[in-house]
Amino acid sequence: MHIGPGTIIRGYRIERVLGAGGMGTVYLAKHPELPRWDALKVLSPQYSRDAEYRARFEREANLAAALDHPNIVAIYNRGEDNEQLWIAMQYVNGIDAAAAAERDPRSITPWRALHIVTEVGRGLDHAHRRGLLHRDVKPANFLLSMGDNGEERVLLTDFGVAKSTEDTNELTQAGGFVATIAYASPEQLSGERLDHRADIYSLACSFYRLLTGQNPYPGTQPAVVMMGHLNEPQPRPTAVDPTLPAAVDDVIAIAMAKNPADRFDTCHEFTTALKSALEYGVTGLSMETVPHHRPAIAAAVREPTVSAPTKPGTRKGAWLIGGVAATVVALAAGVGVWVTQNDSSTSTSQGAMADARAQNPAFIGKSIVVMDISGKSGGYSANLDIQLKPGPQAKFFEDLGFSYNPNFLREGDEPNPRPIKAASDTQYKALTAVNSGYLLAVRSDSSAGGGGLVNLPDAITSTKASVLVLDDPTAVAAIRQWSDSSEQVLLDKLLPILRKSVK
Repeated sequence: MHIGPGTIIRGYRIERVLGAGGMGTVYLAKHPELPRWDALKVLSPQYSRDAEYRARFEREANLAAALDHPNIVAIYNRGEDNEQLWIAMQYVNGIDAAAAAERDPRSITPWRALHIVTEVGRGLDHAHRRGLLHRDVKPANFLLSMGDNGEERVLLTDFGVAKSTEDTNELTQAGGFVATIAYASPEQLSGERLDHRADIYSLACSFYRLLTGQNPYPGTQPAVVMMGHLNEPQPRPTAVDPTLPAAVDDVIAIAMAKNPADRFDTCHEFTTALKSALEYGVTGLSMETVPHHRPAIAAAVREPTVSAPTKPGTRKGAWLIGGVAATVVALAAGVGVWVTQNDSSTSTSQGAMADARAQNPAFIGKSIVVMDISGKSGGYSANLDIQLKPGPQAKFFEDLGFSYNPNFLREGDEPNPRPIKAASDTQYKALTAVNSGYLLAVRSDSSAGGGGLVNLPDAITSTKASVLVLDDPTAVAAIRQWSDSSEQVLLDKLLPILRKSVK
């Protein structure tokens, strides 16, 4: 079937080609009824004719169409015309990140690269929570456009080849290998079972490419690139750009670990650590975010990094401490000194908590619950996650004298925090239990800044609780990615807010 300008596919009128790849061609198409343009992806005939692929395509297209997130290109419809499968998607008037980097490499600064992968990561985490993998995360699938507020929007596309985490089988031979080799995880290349951490690996590869202008494992032969992913040490961005903080190497080493169990568990953990590395020169990696088996970072070419001792068999690792202080600790007495300092720090921290509780009797017995807000602001489109009890966040408030809202107890093995679907009825229902006391809104959404209530989700502003806002980036990271330092950070930055507001 020849498709060109003017061709009609199930009512969609083709205007022009937007892009083409191994699995099909994407066209700009006029919607049959609505006054808008859509992107129509028509799959190549070899995929459309394969019965097994057709069945999986229909199943996965339905799953992908259920995703509703500001950083994911929406899928509107799917069908078949002249024995070729097609998907109708949201049209984004812009450029992809790979093309933007090729057009003007200097335009992709480290901070812009961080912004791009952070936004993509939010979309991926949303999909992963709903049991869907992308499997082809790469800069060419990051669409960039200018929003109404003048800020750059980032949307992840091509979920049409996504895969359910319940599907343990790869494509048949007719389907071939989906991922782009330059960004493929070791388990993809070796044919092992995949989970969400394969996408995190690919996101880290994409960040490396945007940051340095090079692929993680450069090579003109696919076999050479594959062997790099499978066997070579993780690449170090500072080897390409020595002006970058060394902590960026540490973050990439974890995100691109050969073993998925050694990687970050969410894209949010990865991008939060990246931000800390770029902004402060330290990873901010903690007991809650770092896998136990920390990947090697080519010790022969890096200054030694001290990590706290961990018990065998646990996944989470310890603080990665860099710089002069770490060197002094390592040379002075190694693990013994670390344990002594840690005990002292714990004692000091407990004393500070006791003092804070004693000095703020107004906190005693007051009900409080913590809500994480990220993504797009306003209405009911933001990502909401409720911190549950038991958890270190709830314990922090109870140590101050608060009563953590008993309606938000963790049930079984559910994730903590508990995600709430971005729909008005779901969000309102989830927050009906917040009918008194205080709600702490931990904000990193697009309207966060200055401690204000602007564009908070409607479901939050409609509660009967008094809403407090925490949007200082360091404090937000401390409360979301709990570590040994979180308590002191929150005593410094959150306690004044609580003292001023709680009566």
